[in-house]
Amino acid sequence: MTTTEGVDRLLAAARDTMAKVTDCWAATPSADGGVNLRVVAPIPGVPGEDDWTIWLATGGGSRKAGEIRRSGRLTLGYQHHPDRAYVALIGRAALFEDRAEIRRRWVETWRIYFPRGPDDPDTVLVKVNVERIELCVRGVSPEPFGSRPSVLQRDADRRWSVASA
Repeated sequence: MTTTEGVDRLLAAARDTMAKVTDCWAATPSADGGVNLRVVAPIPGVPGEDDWTIWLATGGGSRKAGEIRRSGRLTLGYQHHPDRAYVALIGRAALFEDRAEIRRRWVETWRIYFPRGPDDPDTVLVKVNVERIELCVRGVSPEPFGSRPSVLQRDADRRWSVASA
């Protein structure tokens, strides 16, 4: 198997695992050096967009938004328990308050959190540019299964390569 085939296989396994999961965990670095974790619902991408740019919505005044403003980092964790598979996406994160972009990506079920809809001034989008992927997927990750993840790293030209765990 060539390096390109290996990268493609790992990316496909990550995509497959993520597609089976509705919600995922979002981890942000806290101000005290710890980590804060919460469940989020990633927004489906739009045609022509990079598969490894992930979007989600949050409140502009939330702890999550404050931690993203301060650190510029976010990790998303997807677990599909029936397959005993997980994917962690690590990358740079930024907040977007552009109303047109929020309306374009709006999911109506968010109205429970943002009653005024996409024009709610507290609604902001989080854009995560994934730089590193760690995954553990049976048949793809090294044996013995679960002993160490497969890791992909993105370079400055946005190309993926296999990295060491």
